[in-house]
Amino acid sequence: MEKFCPISLNRINERTAQCNAAAAVLFTLLFFFTPLKWVLWILSIDFFIRGFLNPAYSFFSAASKTLLRIFNVKPIMVNAGPKIFAAQMGFIFTCIINISYLLDFQSTSYTIASIFIFFATLEAILRFCVACRLYPFIHKFKIP
Repeated sequence: MEKFCPISLNRINERTAQCNAAAAVLFTLLFFFTPLKWVLWILSIDFFIRGFLNPAYSFFSAASKTLLRIFNVKPIMVNAGPKIFAAQMGFIFTCIINISYLLDFQSTSYTIASIFIFFATLEAILRFCVACRLYPFIHKFKIP
């Protein structure tokens, strides 16, 4: 039986979340290995849209859904609440990376980006969402 998550009664295709995580890894690797440091701002904006606005307006989600439809991948529907929380955490991570890079704390930004890549890779490859696992514990302390 799936655990109830109080943030949302909606469901999301976990395969879409996996593709989004793979895109996050790709964009963060572009940040690491190319002079295109601005690509992480695009990722931040997309995380903001998915975490705080409406995931239907997310470019990465739209691209992921299109790819899954083209390759006829069977959906795995899960509670959207933990994934929304994960997107909010992704927004915080990418903002910290961007700001630390802008403030010329490059080693800090690369260290945090490495941690972010690790977490996103777990989701993309193993379907293990760390933020989703932490959500029930953090939500207990949230003021209603």
